[in-house]
Amino acid sequence: MKKVTSLTILLIITTGSIIAQIANNSNTLNTSSLSFKKLPMPTKGGKMYAPVVDIMPQLRGFHDNNKVREEMVFLKKLGFDRVYFVLCQPGYPSFSDPTLSVMPTDKGTGIQTLESILALGDPNYVYLYEAQRLGMEAWAIIKPYESGTGFTIPHGTNAPLSRKQIETIGGQHIHFDNLISDNPNLRVKRKPYHDSILNRLDEPIKSLEVAFSLDSIRQRVSSNKYLEFDGLKDSEIQIPDIALWYSETNGRYVKYNGNIKVESKFEYRQVEDANGFSLAKEPKRFLVLTIKNFSLPENYSYLAITLDQNKNLYTIPYSMIKAYTRSGEIPITTGIHSRSPMSQEEASKSPEVREWGLEKRPVKGEEAAKSFMDWGFEFEFQGTGHWGDGWVSSPLYGIAKGKRKYMAGTPCEAYAEVREYWLDQVQRVVKMGFDGIDFRLQNHSGMVSDYVNYGYNEPIVKRYKEKYGVDMLTADVDPLKIMEIRGEFFLLFLEKATDIIHDSGKKVQVHLRHAHEERVLSDEFNELGFWAMPKIVLDWKKVVDLVDEVTIKDYYHGDYRPKRANSIKTYANDKGKRVWVHNYFTQGDGVNFDFLNAIEQDKRIDGVLLYEVDGGILHTGFPDKKSKPNDENINKLQNVLQKLKKN
Repeated sequence: MKKVTSLTILLIITTGSIIAQIANNSNTLNTSSLSFKKLPMPTKGGKMYAPVVDIMPQLRGFHDNNKVREEMVFLKKLGFDRVYFVLCQPGYPSFSDPTLSVMPTDKGTGIQTLESILALGDPNYVYLYEAQRLGMEAWAIIKPYESGTGFTIPHGTNAPLSRKQIETIGGQHIHFDNLISDNPNLRVKRKPYHDSILNRLDEPIKSLEVAFSLDSIRQRVSSNKYLEFDGLKDSEIQIPDIALWYSETNGRYVKYNGNIKVESKFEYRQVEDANGFSLAKEPKRFLVLTIKNFSLPENYSYLAITLDQNKNLYTIPYSMIKAYTRSGEIPITTGIHSRSPMSQEEASKSPEVREWGLEKRPVKGEEAAKSFMDWGFEFEFQGTGHWGDGWVSSPLYGIAKGKRKYMAGTPCEAYAEVREYWLDQVQRVVKMGFDGIDFRLQNHSGMVSDYVNYGYNEPIVKRYKEKYGVDMLTADVDPLKIMEIRGEFFLLFLEKATDIIHDSGKKVQVHLRHAHEERVLSDEFNELGFWAMPKIVLDWKKVVDLVDEVTIKDYYHGDYRPKRANSIKTYANDKGKRVWVHNYFTQGDGVNFDFLNAIEQDKRIDGVLLYEVDGGILHTGFPDKKSKPNDENINKLQNVLQKLKKN
């Protein structure tokens, strides 16, 4: 007993010595002018708080071993005993925006990810090592479906540091992980078109049609705000001047100089979203503009239209813009986002000679209307958008012939090769020595506007026929049943993964959300069809039974609702499984007393994950190369936790 006590005291002294030594010698993380007290954790109600370090965003500002060490010392000094790491995936795929890619170092982008990787060797291991040497638990977050956003560059161009360029609607996908780079056919597949429809795609487009709503619209645009459009009276309607543009590669767009003809009419139509779901009980009144009298060769697969005024002209581009050849309507992909330059050196060059793969987050609105001519469109960015059904008023609409054959970068769990690849990741993480693995389903690899048309991979088609006696390729099917079958295949992976992790004496955690409990077909925030969801349905009870801990990963935006995922939380609590709440405190008002106090009052909740360290707790050096604590957020968190302690 004395020996154990002595070792414990020695460990405490050693850890304290490390912290003091590193704090004194720090020359990159500027904390000298700030004094932070240890956060009062756990709370009075026993709630733990743990930060989430998303490693790829961290690396954009230069990181070497000393920098990582200083960051971990700072988190330890704040009082955190557990830290989560969203790992870099094999092949370093792009995540939520192009700046999270590995880019050349000499193009003025400010992205220092490559230098960080060269300095660290394996960033995942360095973060693990530096956290554990201070006595903190280090948990790995694996995102099985995060195989790459699949941002595009124009056809026939090259992104030097992307492993592969994979042809698609809109150009060539870049920056996928190792699996999808070598096996793009393992992605989630779209429902195929009949040959009669595909043959039309070889014909030139002869006319376009855009329908704008003249009746009222209401659409959620944030957690508590709505787009409110009252509609237009006849006297208020202005027919815009329209210009037509065309491109062969979705890089350079040229204005059509001929005399196009624009016909207008008023018509009542059923209102449907990109998935064909009805948005109104009764038909609504539309202004329908038909653009015709132009002639383009069939090799120009990309068109764009610009409007001289678009105020109060609302459309759903994903369902209310149509294109026709001489044989009839063809499937098209539409978008409002343009690629946007980050390297001014490359931006000064023409699209044909510039180095691509140096773009920043796509832009829309007036900014896109000014730049798309030299940059082209990023189609399917965030599907139909963040919140609602896709209503937009834009000065610019891009149009591409055809539909993508696959979800951009989402691997299909129905293939044994995909599940084996995931299990290899699990094996590596376990061998590294992480204390636990947290599986997060949400990802940035499945941006599609019409999600109900995906999941037509061979094993899923076969399983659907076995279960329901229906051929998915020839009959109408239930998208929720497709999602359920995909969820069953994912569970095959999760069962084997938990065995590996538990056999190694480690723990398992999985992110669930209210949508797994209350299944509806919707693309709004938190729902199954939301752009960042993998579009699968899980048997959440089986998941809870398999794992040790659960995170409820709903976007609360400062408004905790105890009844969301109510059954999941209760079931997990009754099973003795620790339950966490995911707090987007950098993306919403997640550090306020009312919000955290509401979580405090929910006795089923054991902890709060603070997402994410970059920007939330530390400014880590991108884009201004200045590394310093976020003193405002830390002081705010300190005050709220102190108040919780007193209540």
